[in-house]
Amino acid sequence: MSALPPGARLGLLPAPRRRAVIVVSGVVWATGVVWLVFKYFVRVTDQFGFDSPHPMMRSWLIAHALASFVAIWLFGVLWRGHVVRGWNLRVRRGSGGTMFGLTAWLALSGCALYYIGSDALRSWTSLAHWVPGIGALAAFLIHRRRSD
Repeated sequence: MSALPPGARLGLLPAPRRRAVIVVSGVVWATGVVWLVFKYFVRVTDQFGFDSPHPMMRSWLIAHALASFVAIWLFGVLWRGHVVRGWNLRVRRGSGGTMFGLTAWLALSGCALYYIGSDALRSWTSLAHWVPGIGALAAFLIHRRRSD
């Protein structure tokens, strides 16, 4: 008989870790969406009548970056016991593979946004980051519910 609980053998997350994944993922997603709202829809008019970015936009971007660092660390924590175990057992491979691909893409494109100097390239990279980022919520919910 194995020393692991039955759910662990399948790669299921213990409740505290599952809650951490949900909270951290939610914070990453929400701060990214709020930043997008501030970037594209919330403007302030300065004393000379010019439209300017809202001062809170920077704070939301910093919060998103910090939450993303925690999410990447948490992904590392999940790697062996959840990702690899689930893949080897062929549990939720489709949705899990999608989550892995999205996580890798968002981490790489997020780093690229930090380091790219060209405004034109940065604009395309930003779009290539936030469009899948918004869709990541649906992928996450499908992965939690699906039994493929």
